[in-house]
Amino acid sequence: MFSNVTLTQDAWPASSPYERVLGGEFASLHPQLRTYFGQIPFAHEGHGEGTFREAGLRLRTLRPLFAIAARLGMAFPEWGADVPFGVRNIPDADGAVHATRTFRFARAIRVMSDRVSVADGMLVDRLGHRGMLDVELLARVQHGALQLRSRRLALRLGALRLPLPRLLGVELTEEVVAGGAQRVAVRVSVPVLGEIYGYRGTFTYSIRHVGVPADVSAR
Repeated sequence: MFSNVTLTQDAWPASSPYERVLGGEFASLHPQLRTYFGQIPFAHEGHGEGTFREAGLRLRTLRPLFAIAARLGMAFPEWGADVPFGVRNIPDADGAVHATRTFRFARAIRVMSDRVSVADGMLVDRLGHRGMLDVELLARVQHGALQLRSRRLALRLGALRLPLPRLLGVELTEEVVAGGAQRVAVRVSVPVLGEIYGYRGTFTYSIRHVGVPADVSAR
């Protein structure tokens, strides 16, 4: 939800984390992706719905670990085809963006949460309901599409931040396809085994007015 910091509309952040990191390169994104990754206006949210051609865990031996990740809102142990998908992007008063992604499998509904912000000039994605996993991301624009690649990962346990070995790689590509839908492909891989988890599919997206929270005043 919105931050508890009381802001006026005039004080609302002018740019998104992606705009701040990409700088002038942001203008090279497809116009539709500039809407998705750009700053969400005051008193608005982003909503998307679609179907993912495939989504989930590819390596069955990791299901116990990914079952724990599912309870934390980081990932899920299922695998499915043609999975209904929804995303909700909520801007925060400090310039970060909260996202909730819902995957409707035949036997389970899984919800992933994350918060994207900027730290030391880098995109940082804090995954999970409690933000326990930090993923530092490198971003670039390629032929109008956004490409993200993990640089470093760390586990947060209370006030502790524990760097993780660079064995896990995360890659994301988001582009616009014929008909105006957005196509996203996320790939999580490890050395030797290759891709162990990911999802890919299309969705449509729009910005919706949701009203001003009680602790935020508009001028």
